[in-house]
Amino acid sequence: MLSSHTEPILPLKPTGAADRYIALDVLRGFALLGVLLVNAVTFFRISLFEQIMTFHTDPGWVNHVVDVLVAGLLEFKAVTLFSWLFGVGVGVQTERVGARGRNTRGFLVRRFLVLLVFGLCHLFLISNVDVLTLYAVCGLLLVPFIELPATALAGLGVLLIALSFVLPFGAILPSEAMMRTQGALATHLYATGSYPDILRFRWQETWHFIFPLLVYILPRTLGLMLLGMATWRAGVLQQPARHRKLLLVIVVGAGLMGGVATGLQVFSQSSGHDLIAGLPPKLLDAGSYMPLALAYAAALLLWLSFIQPGAGLISVAALGQMALTNYLVQSVVLSLIFYGYGAGLCGRLGSAPTLLLGLMIYGVQLLASRAWLAHYRFGPFEWVWRSLTYGQRQPMRRLERLGGGDL
Repeated sequence: MLSSHTEPILPLKPTGAADRYIALDVLRGFALLGVLLVNAVTFFRISLFEQIMTFHTDPGWVNHVVDVLVAGLLEFKAVTLFSWLFGVGVGVQTERVGARGRNTRGFLVRRFLVLLVFGLCHLFLISNVDVLTLYAVCGLLLVPFIELPATALAGLGVLLIALSFVLPFGAILPSEAMMRTQGALATHLYATGSYPDILRFRWQETWHFIFPLLVYILPRTLGLMLLGMATWRAGVLQQPARHRKLLLVIVVGAGLMGGVATGLQVFSQSSGHDLIAGLPPKLLDAGSYMPLALAYAAALLLWLSFIQPGAGLISVAALGQMALTNYLVQSVVLSLIFYGYGAGLCGRLGSAPTLLLGLMIYGVQLLASRAWLAHYRFGPFEWVWRSLTYGQRQPMRRLERLGGGDL
């Protein structure tokens, strides 16, 4: 059981600095870099419909190389890692709240309902390139399963992921003619429209396309979160140094499998030479981004098991600790760059300069996150999230300056 009513009930409070696992914050920080670059190059720069219908690349070999690298190394891989890490976080919270003798399910429901409010505001008011709403819904669906052992969580997660590759993706899409019309309209409107114009268009686009898309990817996302909970419960993440051989096997095996599948996929899409004729596309999907995401996580954990985090990794961990704030800031900045109420560069900026912009945004966030956490315990939106979840205003300022032990 996760909690016992015969034990003393300890005060429910947020995770303290000494209780954090820096490896998880580092993983989250790197995953957020991938999410930022994919969102910038793939979803803000051009219409979502263009990206779904074809492998889109801009004129010039540099842009083409960037498109291929983002598609091959990051697209679907970063968000897969991010989803898995969300499940790991649920596992950590479940363990800690239960150890204090509190109502774990009630705590998680409050936490995910607050996240749902954040997600819906982000989805409709800032950008429908959103994962928060989906994560909140998946989190609520996770609550009934929090007491399952690691093996049951893993089995259920694999089952849901397998189910996601059976569901017919084409059934949720509009016709090709409608997508072409919608894509041209979206690119033009996002580049030139005022904020009210874009708000009205996003409302219609979200209800008719984004919500069905979120429903389609829900089983896969929920499955990844269950696997994240199972990984935490199995004890691999708490002491990665004790599991170096396992991590190395995962890096080599999953990396080779995902690398070969991704290479075939991207080369076929970008060159026009069909090297994968006869292979089910969803089978190739399953063999590409999930193994690569797993290999990325294992490689980072293996690396971290050999080193003491220096200033650079401490900054990445700080960014990961403020993942919600940084994710929302990324969306706001990208919307101001690409949408009509800002610079209006949607459909006008190539992949290469967009990638550079993304790296610049990430660099600024690295510096800002560490500077912020030198004085405050949480990011601004993390503070709001925690205060609403715990039902009381959380202390914000920290007494100690930021160091490795503070994450």
